[in-house]
Amino acid sequence: MNKTKKKIIFSAVKLFNQVGLANARNQDIAEQAGVSLSNFNYHFKTKKHLVLEVMTHMKEVLEENVYGNKLLIQDGQGLEIAKSYYEFEEEFQFFYLDTHNIIQTYPELKAGLEIQINESIQMIKNLNYMGVGMGLMKLEPTEMPGLYDQLAQQIWVNNHFWFAQMKIRGLEGSVVVKGLEAGFGIIYPYLTEKGITAYREFIDGVKAEQD
Repeated sequence: MNKTKKKIIFSAVKLFNQVGLANARNQDIAEQAGVSLSNFNYHFKTKKHLVLEVMTHMKEVLEENVYGNKLLIQDGQGLEIAKSYYEFEEEFQFFYLDTHNIIQTYPELKAGLEIQINESIQMIKNLNYMGVGMGLMKLEPTEMPGLYDQLAQQIWVNNHFWFAQMKIRGLEGSVVVKGLEAGFGIIYPYLTEKGITAYREFIDGVKAEQD
């Protein structure tokens, strides 16, 4: 990707976050990027072309920084992955504040999003079972088979919609810390004492980093 195209994409994300995707005009994005409208149109013939490129960029960042971090996944570092995901939500907040309308406007994004959601839930399931093996989570109750599959879906819902929740409810504070604390509340009944200690220490470490 050439330098100008990349600058336009980054500027579009910034403006989408400020005013919403639907309200950002091509000429405003061009101005934000410091390029002429004709130069913008040379790289992106329509706003739809730009939006699809922005979504491709988002997917690349997500795979590189979150779900594609094989080392964290192999080591069962679910909290580091969750932290990275909340940071990703802040970086691309426009999408999480308006997911439904974006998919309605650009339906070609729906299939890819469904695949990403299913892969995310499967990864959470795997991390949960790794947590059991590491002594961080309790064994799944035999009288409730599939409970940890449901837990994985609940964790995904909390993670995916956390940024939007904070904005809608007017919650203040760090998106990352608040999100991790909410996740702690969900998973707490399933954690061992070792897991509870590890989770608390992780959150304390993130708070210390942000102070």
